[in-house]
Amino acid sequence: MIKSKEGGFTLLEILVVLTIMGFLIAMVAPRLAGISGDASETVCDSNKGRIKTYVSSFYEKFNRYPNKLTNLVMTDGATLADANAADAGYQVAYASDDNPDNGPEVIALGHNQAYKFMIHRLNADEAAELKTLGITNIFNLNDYASAADGLDGAQAFARQHTPADSTDMRVSNWADITAVTEKRPFMEPCEIKAGVGVVMCGCGINLAGGSLTYIQGERGWAEEDLFGRITFAVGPESELVTKGIVSNAAHCPGSIQNADNFTSGHYYLILPRLSSTVERLADSGVTYGPLWGSGTLTYAALETITAVSWDKRNGAPGADYNFGTDPSNLNLKTRTGLDLHKAMESWDYDTNRQRYDEVWGLDLNGNNVLNGGS
Repeated sequence: MIKSKEGGFTLLEILVVLTIMGFLIAMVAPRLAGISGDASETVCDSNKGRIKTYVSSFYEKFNRYPNKLTNLVMTDGATLADANAADAGYQVAYASDDNPDNGPEVIALGHNQAYKFMIHRLNADEAAELKTLGITNIFNLNDYASAADGLDGAQAFARQHTPADSTDMRVSNWADITAVTEKRPFMEPCEIKAGVGVVMCGCGINLAGGSLTYIQGERGWAEEDLFGRITFAVGPESELVTKGIVSNAAHCPGSIQNADNFTSGHYYLILPRLSSTVERLADSGVTYGPLWGSGTLTYAALETITAVSWDKRNGAPGADYNFGTDPSNLNLKTRTGLDLHKAMESWDYDTNRQRYDEVWGLDLNGNNVLNGGS
């Protein structure tokens, strides 16, 4: 019998190889993670572009928007019928607190901060105008998420603010969260009519006296012209899907990767600013009410807003940044004379922002200084 002269690896040799492999993995993994993150953003931007194309195709074909969109609210059956109460029965769906340990909320924290969602109660003229745009029926999301954990309004408010009452971390309704007494069915059909609460960017008008409340935060807007525009999500019930324009409603890759932080990941359809909303902005009083703290905003001030944009990845300008003098020599891109109380053309919709890196600051109070509250 001939014996082989080849021997096996010694334990020391195996340990050396494993150690080298460990070093290589440690060096390569962060780069792979970066590639994965970039790929996710690329897919997301591609999805947004496609949604915009599909909505455009639908509008060109039917001369209206797709119906049966998703209303990003949670309703309370105990107060829903009280049409005279301010915002009764409607709250913006809970926004994530970016803490997976206490379970997922509903919408992404970054989305709520960038679009600054508030409840806006439709009047008869707005309801009629939405119907002319093809939106006659919607689905109230009614995903209660954190509302199911038994927290009362004050407790939920404190948990979703870091620290409590900090304007920089306001989420959900950007105000106190009211405990839900009577939950309604998930994705409950809702007819567009006066009194229905929808989600609007930056401001909202209630039914009790028609007073307008606005969000003072001037930093971190997704786009510069969002103020006063109603926003819905494009879910699987929308006509984009049921009419075969797309096979299924797209989910943001980030929502899949962050399923332990928030549950809703469909893309948004941001409607043009309605002429009937503009009329309500003008009729809501000389000075709009701030959502918290102090601050003033007038209808006239919305006519000549100055906006600046910056690269989110390089950080926002300093707290005392004055773009009238640009003290930091940042030379940010500036847009002047922006009219946020002007009705928009019926076709002038938008979807989620196309760029992850660009954010906007709006000088709402006209002092040339970007205030906080992002």
